[in-house]
Amino acid sequence: MLKPMLITLLSLTLICSLSFAADFAPPAGWGQPAALPTANGLGQVSFKHGGTDFTLPLNHISIDTSMPDMFLVSLKYIDAKQENKLELTFTSMPKLGKDDPRLISGFVVKTKAHGVSKVSANKTKCDFSVVNVTAQAVSGALSCKAMTDMSAEQTAPDVTDITFDGNLKTQ
Repeated sequence: MLKPMLITLLSLTLICSLSFAADFAPPAGWGQPAALPTANGLGQVSFKHGGTDFTLPLNHISIDTSMPDMFLVSLKYIDAKQENKLELTFTSMPKLGKDDPRLISGFVVKTKAHGVSKVSANKTKCDFSVVNVTAQAVSGALSCKAMTDMSAEQTAPDVTDITFDGNLKTQ
């Protein structure tokens, strides 16, 4: 006897909930990406993803100089519609005089045309060159083959011919 009443009560609750929800439209912008924060620097990146050319503006730059002789760099380039983006994080030690691809701690590219490609340890092969790095600016070049998807299991389009630069805005 309790079971049929419970089922009836749950059914009525569901019907009432659905009819109540039908009267309200979602707010404007529902399901759209949040607005991009104001860029904290100037710069751009040019690259090929799966053979297609892209150029994106810099949205975020961070250059951490808290450790002696080491720069921790984080760059985020993204278009206004947020359909295409490139994120790169690496460590640079210019006094050592070499650019080691193993110092890339994060590299992910997402484009509307080709999906997601990311660097995967022991799979991806990159040529990496930091041309300039200071507490205020960075520039360099990168090219990576054997990229993977986010699972790091499936192959994804190569990201090649990358030239990047970024300058922190002065306060």
